[in-house]
Amino acid sequence: MAVELDDFDRRILAVLRADARASNLDIAERVALSHSAISRRIRRLEESGVVRGYGARVDPAALGETVHAFVSVHRQSHVPALELARALAAIDDVAGCWIVSGDCDVQIEVVARDMTHFSQIMLARVQNVPGVAATRSAFILEALKER
Repeated sequence: MAVELDDFDRRILAVLRADARASNLDIAERVALSHSAISRRIRRLEESGVVRGYGARVDPAALGETVHAFVSVHRQSHVPALELARALAAIDDVAGCWIVSGDCDVQIEVVARDMTHFSQIMLARVQNVPGVAATRSAFILEALKER
């Protein structure tokens, strides 16, 4: 169910997207509302599920993760897409997982230390999930925009 958002809500969300660590006082100044109004609105956005959580954006290279790929996964026709997606999402090295439309059934994001590690993830984990018929990998060469 969609939550009704006004311009103030959208401006609050824009600030939080840019800097989730911004204080309510800072957001109040940037959005031109009182601190108490900002607190109420953020609480409502959290309780309604519009704001699902807060996290740190970490540079994968700083952790030694130099290979980043999107993998298109095709399922065997007798396996439900949701069942396959849940199994793939449970793999530690899968950073993201989506059921998609188009020429594949599930799209996953895989981050690995190097190509040897990526190969191990794919051969030992991803391709061994029951119901995986085929995979196709696209490697990220350079990230220009991430949200």
